This record gives sequence, structure tokens and C-alpha cells, in this order.
Amino acid sequence: MDVVQLLVNVGALVGGAVIWKLYVDNLKSAVAVKDAAISSVEKNRDMWRDKAQELEKRSPEFMERMLSERIQTRESEISRLAEDKGRHEEALTLLEREKANLEADLSRSRGFSLMLALEEEEYAGDEEDVENEVESPASMLPQVGQIKVVRLGEVGVDSGQLMITDPCYIDQEWQHDLAVDDEMLAKITSEQPLDRDRVDGDDQRLRPYSYRGVMETTLTTGYGDLAYRLGHAGAGVAFSTAWGDGVYPVYGEMHDGRIIRVYINVG
Repeated sequence: MDVVQLLVNVGALVGGAVIWKLYVDNLKSAVAVKDAAISSVEKNRDMWRDKAQELEKRSPEFMERMLSERIQTRESEISRLAEDKGRHEEALTLLEREKANLEADLSRSRGFSLMLALEEEEYAGDEEDVENEVESPASMLPQVGQIKVVRLGEVGVDSGQLMITDPCYIDQEWQHDLAVDDEMLAKITSEQPLDRDRVDGDDQRLRPYSYRGVMETTLTTGYGDLAYRLGHAGAGVAFSTAWGDGVYPVYGEMHDGRIIRVYINVG
């Protein structure tokens, strides 16, 4: 009986050891799975954090913050140099000029922020169409790189209005034979601002791609599309200027040397 009891006890110990080993192995396996899940979550977190940082670098808010920091640095340098103005007169002048340019860039970047907000509203209602496209406008932008606002040049205005068009359309699509109404010509060439109370703001008719069409557009809605000879939109866009005649600067937002947006300061 003692031998049988001993064998039973040994068997119980061996069975318990096997069960304990299986339990420990199960715990180790569960811990390994959990560690793998945590590692996967951390990789996804790092990936999305990097993407968020890249998108932040492309945003107008990032440009504004960067320009504001540079302006603060220049202000501190100006204050330091002002203590010994006689010795640093030339350096002080250069810093003040650079600060003025930075402040102008900051002001223009806020205008780009408004344009981006308009773009977001425009594409918000067309998400399904964008998903079906081969390449969306956002995917065509450079992913990461230098962003800056540069002065592209200036444009002269003598009729209080401007038009954006592709130059190749002028010879084949521009309708030179459309007569210009004398009253309309008097209004558009007058130095007096247009009385917007007399303008039909709901008039969205598509005007012809001609000088008369441009004037009809700017004297009614103030802006609008111009039509090809076949009658569909896209030949150009006409709009009135806030200050009438003059010479207006044209600025561009450049991503890695490529012009992404253009801003014309007409007011």
C-alpha cells in the first residue's frame, strides 16, 4: 500500500507540474501576443504622428508661426542694435527691411489660409468623386519640403477689371467682333466706384469670351466665368478690382520650387 500511495503521489506531482508548465506557457504566449499588439499600435502611432507633422509643415498656420518667430527674432536683434545705433546703422537698416518683408509675407500667408478654407469647403461635398479619381488635387502636392511666398511680378489695370485665361485661347476663342455698349464702356472707364445697390447679384449668366463679356460680368456680379465659342465655361474668369485702375502685385505660394497657388492683391 505504501508503494501504491507513493506512486499515486508521484503521479499527482508529475501531473501538477505538467499542468503548471502548460499554464506558464499559456501566460508567456498571451504576453507575447500582447507585446506584439502594443508594438503594432506604437508603430501606427509613430506613423500617424509623422504624417501629422508633415501635414503641419505644409499648412499656412505653420508658415504663420514660422514667420512670427522670425519676426520676434529680428525685433530682439533690432532692440539690441538700437543701443549702439551709431556703430550698427547699416545692419539696423537691413534688419528693419527684412522685418518689413517678413510681416508682408505673414499678411499674405493669412490670405492663403482663407483660400485653403474655401478649398476645404469645396472638396468636402465631393469626397466620393475624389475617391474615384485616379489622382486627387491633394495627392499632386509635394509631400514635404520648403514652403515660401514669393512676389511673381505685377499687373497693370486701366479698366478696373482683370481676367485669368490661358494665352493659347486668345487667338482662336476671343470674340473681337462683339460690340461694346457705350453706356457700359462709360461705366467701366469711369473713376467712380460701381454702385453695387444697382447690380443684380443673382445674375449668373455665362458671358462670351470677349471684352464685352468681361465688362458685363464685372458690372453685374463682379466676377464670373467666360464661355468658349461653343458655349461652355472655362475660357477664362473675369473679376473687378477693389481699387480700380493701378498696378497690382502678384504673389505665389511655392512648394519645393513649384507654384501651387497664386494671390493677386487688388484691394
